Amino acid sequence: MALTVKLPEFEGPLDLLLHLIKKSEMNIYDIPIVAITSQYLEYLHHMQASRLEVAGDYFVMAATLMRIKSQTLLPREPTVELTEDEDISIDPRDELVNQLLVYQTYKKAATDLQQKELVRKTHFSKAPSLTASAEPLPMPKKHLRIDEVTAALVNLLQGKVVKPVSVRNVVRETITIKDKVRAIIKQLQQNKRGIVDFDDLLNNSSVEETVTTFMSVLELMKNGQVSCYQEAVLTPITVALKESKA
Repeated sequence: MALTVKLPEFEGPLDLLLHLIKKSEMNIYDIPIVAITSQYLEYLHHMQASRLEVAGDYFVMAATLMRIKSQTLLPREPTVELTEDEDISIDPRDELVNQLLVYQTYKKAATDLQQKELVRKTHFSKAPSLTASAEPLPMPKKHLRIDEVTAALVNLLQGKVVKPVSVRNVVRETITIKDKVRAIIKQLQQNKRGIVDFDDLLNNSSVEETVTTFMSVLELMKNGQVSCYQEAVLTPITVALKESKA
């Protein structure tokens, strides 16, 4: 059977160079250009022998490496004496090293992002089960505590549409909690079952009267005269008149 050779995939010539540098434990700031060029050309030859399609960027890098190699091997021409502030020589590897360092930085950032993506895939989020338009879920009749009634009132007030206010004289409302308690008791007694929806107690009242009504219901709950409950989640709160103990 024919020998099958599997080669690692690289994202470009810089990726291949970084691989060869790390594999040979070379110093990226002081690349032995002769050795790295030989390894790079050997790898390209190996890819072609394996009938792999080699992108043109790899050959451009090969030409760049051979140019740098030739520059380092050529004897340097004698130069005149330079001052300490002047640069004595320019390393032909500098441009390649800068490209490798930049590429290495971006590659590390891409790897970090990929790791975070893998970690994120192990976490699952769940949308809220109930929304304002959701079907009420059947549940046993639940008597509400005072704090639950308070939360319901806050939601109710937030849902009120604020109408544009025209210029008018402000008149202080004269209704008191005591008067409202009597009105609620009377409204409950007029109902054969002794119950009424909390929304019906408001009856399009103002914000001030809504707060007064709410405080009155809390007062009645505190005194044990009424109880509040819901038939199901998101259904209206029902206020029920408790039977008086003889």
